[in-house]
Amino acid sequence: MKRVLRCGFFLLVALPAIAAAQGVPLSQTNEDGQPDKVPSLPQGVTLDLIRAGDGVFHGKGHCFACHGAEAEGLPNAGSALTVSLNFIPSELGAIDSVITFGIPEAITRSAIAMPPRGGKSDLSTDEILAAAAYVWAISQVRDEPWPGGHRTHADMVPAAAVAGTASAKPEQ
Repeated sequence: MKRVLRCGFFLLVALPAIAAAQGVPLSQTNEDGQPDKVPSLPQGVTLDLIRAGDGVFHGKGHCFACHGAEAEGLPNAGSALTVSLNFIPSELGAIDSVITFGIPEAITRSAIAMPPRGGKSDLSTDEILAAAAYVWAISQVRDEPWPGGHRTHADMVPAAAVAGTASAKPEQ
């Protein structure tokens, strides 16, 4: 049993460090096992709505500030969104509700709460639906294979956005 644990620890800790030292690029998202094609869209969702949600996520909604430019999640901020979702089912209605009402700090497992209605709590109902459609789409598929999708969003967000928004929670 101890041997299995040591091997598992090696795989989790040492191999990524070795790969990085040898210049092997490591994925910045956790979507490697995702399909390449978008599944059937939920009722009421269109590719135009998903593209609009991309703009909300990387713009007015300020979602990228905690979830990352590629929705990869940031330490002590927001969870990754590119492979399923941590707190809710990957269903449009559930995603819409979380964006609408936010998540209290006590249950986010980070140093900050998820604010309701976007980073400045000012998203309209239509903007929330668009952001929810985008989050649903990126949680279902690798990259953004739809027309107008982006391979990277690095140029869409401020350079400091990759550093995260919060420091560690103070010790209790």
